[in-house]
Amino acid sequence: MHTLTIEIPEQFEKKAVLLSIAVQLYQKGALTAKQAGDLAEVPMNDLIYYSLPDNDPAKVLIKPKRTYASTEAWIENLKKEQNYKGLDKERMRKLADEMDIQEPLELLLSQLTK
Repeated sequence: MHTLTIEIPEQFEKKAVLLSIAVQLYQKGALTAKQAGDLAEVPMNDLIYYSLPDNDPAKVLIKPKRTYASTEAWIENLKKEQNYKGLDKERMRKLADEMDIQEPLELLLSQLTK
């Protein structure tokens, strides 16, 4: 493996430059997606995303992963993205009453594992 030292102007972020170089080398076939991802210090999925043209429909399927400070932050973001309003307890009680389930809970739970 060779070592290359590049001095970049202050206005450029190291991560963006590495990503740009890695994408170029990947697109030319000089590096595999894994190698290019390692070079850019991003997951392989993200590297492939950035190597696709902006109008490629596959971009919708492989959006870069976001990082969150905690699982709770991730869940809150999902709720916001999906406009989740929470469980409507009154509606659930009404549905349960309408179903009139007579079997014991233990029997119902045991059927879930079959």
